[in-house]
Order: sequence, then C-alpha cells, then structure tokens
Amino acid sequence: MPYAVVAEKLKAVPAYYLEEVSEFIDFILLKSKEESSKNGLDEAIAEVERGEVEVFKSFEDFKAAMS
Repeated sequence: MPYAVVAEKLKAVPAYYLEEVSEFIDFILLKSKEESSKNGLDEAIAEVERGEVEVFKSFEDFKAAMS
C-alpha cells in the first residue's frame, strides 16, 4: 500500500484516536525490528522451546519416521 494511501486514511482518523494510531505504528515498527534481528540460531532455539523439534535415538529411527 503506498504511503499516500495511508496518509489519506490518517487524515480521516478523528483527532482523539491519533495517539492510539501513533502507538500502534510504534508497536509495529518495534515488532518488525525484533523479527528482523533474529538469526537462524535464534529461530532454532525458539523451535526447541516451543517443542517443535523431534529428536531420534538413531538414524534408523529417523529413517523409519520419514517413511
């Protein structure tokens, strides 16, 4: 969405909501920065913490699970 469209929409927001809109934009920017700062290791650790990693006792067990 082009910035001009967003700017036009902001003009339609009642003045008493502008602080809330500004805080929401700050939140989105912070969230975006946090997500972009994660590297592959951070993502792998998060997957382990969420229980999304399956561990096998042997390669044979892994092969059996993949069949």
